[in-house]
Amino acid sequence: MKIFECGIMVIIKVSGISAMITAVKIKFDRISYELTYYYDGEHRTVWMREEEFTTEEIKRIEYKTIKN
Repeated sequence: MKIFECGIMVIIKVSGISAMITAVKIKFDRISYELTYYYDGEHRTVWMREEEFTTEEIKRIEYKTIKN
C-alpha cells in the first residue's frame, strides 16, 4: 500500500482550495488524509479520501502490513 506523506500540498476537488496533508489514517483497507487549509481567515481541517483531492506530487511512501 502506498500513501502520500504529510507535508504534501494538494488541491481539494470540490472547492479548488489548496491544502496540506497533515495526518494519515489507515482503518482496515481504507486510507484517509487529514487536510489542513485556511479559508476566510480561519484555520480548518477535514478528512478526505484520495479520490477527493489532486496533487502533482508523485512520491509516495510504502506501507506494509504484516499478516499472521
